Amino acid sequence: MRRVFLSLIFFCSAIFIPGVSAQTIGTVADGTLTGAREIGLFPTGRMLSTEYSVENGRAAFGGTVAAATHLRRNFALQGSVAAVYSRQEFTYYRPPLFVFTPMISLIVQASTAKDLQPYGLVGVGYEFVRYTKPRCDCDQSRSLGIGNIGGGFRKMIGDRRALRAELSSQIGKGGAAFTGYAGMSLFLGGSQNIAQGNRPIPPDRVRREPPSIPVPEPVSRQPVAQPPVTRQPVTQPPPAATPAAVPSTVGVVMLTIDGTQLDFARTTWRNDVEPLLDGLVVDLTSDAGEAIRISVEAHTDNVGSNAANTNAGLERARAVREYLVTQGITPDRIRISSAGEDRPVAPNTTQVGRQQNRRIVIRRDN
Repeated sequence: MRRVFLSLIFFCSAIFIPGVSAQTIGTVADGTLTGAREIGLFPTGRMLSTEYSVENGRAAFGGTVAAATHLRRNFALQGSVAAVYSRQEFTYYRPPLFVFTPMISLIVQASTAKDLQPYGLVGVGYEFVRYTKPRCDCDQSRSLGIGNIGGGFRKMIGDRRALRAELSSQIGKGGAAFTGYAGMSLFLGGSQNIAQGNRPIPPDRVRREPPSIPVPEPVSRQPVAQPPVTRQPVTQPPPAATPAAVPSTVGVVMLTIDGTQLDFARTTWRNDVEPLLDGLVVDLTSDAGEAIRISVEAHTDNVGSNAANTNAGLERARAVREYLVTQGITPDRIRISSAGEDRPVAPNTTQVGRQQNRRIVIRRDN
């Protein structure tokens, strides 16, 4: 009964603190957590003290529930209750046990207007140890007063949630016990917009507009007779030239790119060809061209075997299709093929001729 009573005192003291409620502190709109209540439930791991655990059975696992009131931008008061279980390797004098740890801590933290908020904490509490499956007539429960010191960080997610991780050491009789937990905490009350660090803060002063200066009334003047104006006939400007329509003949060439425009031997040729395709994308995404299907034909020179050249051409045609798809052209509108070295347009005996033969031809397919 005693341990339950102390746990409730420690846990509720961080929420119902006389004189530091949200109404007393006053909620602020400067993007801080001042006046907010933070509640979290965290999976917990604990390295137990050797005072009540065996050397090879110190690991324990459980959970922690914590509640805190943010008193100021850089301070918070927290009450927490942790419960963990350890098997103790089923030793005779140290059977499996539960450790029940209520704590009250003062948190000193970085500015809560920031997105990432590291903090340190110091506090006091109790450890209530209860052994299970008794094997002797010795005392099966213990209670120890402990101190608490540690640190952690809070990562804001939106206005009312945060990822939180903490590592602390409970100092007491028998050596230190280490606790670590991580999870998500929620915020209640406080500012209407608990903002992250990138949210603007309203200015303290508002610039006033200068007083208006009255404009004097215009002085009336006698109308002056104007000589008659002879109007010249207005010539109508010639009609604007209409933009060229998208080619409507099946098989017409819409775009040709050859080796004189870019070097297909470079590893960056895919990036070099993208600006040349942008104009084609405009035509294919317009109202007149949205139903057009195209074929992408790749050609090479005669350097190397015919099979290798056919594969190289197919790779280039496939790269063109991939870029057009990223720009919004559906794949079913694009057909690719490779002619390899079979259809040259210039002799392969000169360097310029080979450059002209290394080409990509895009035709209308419907």
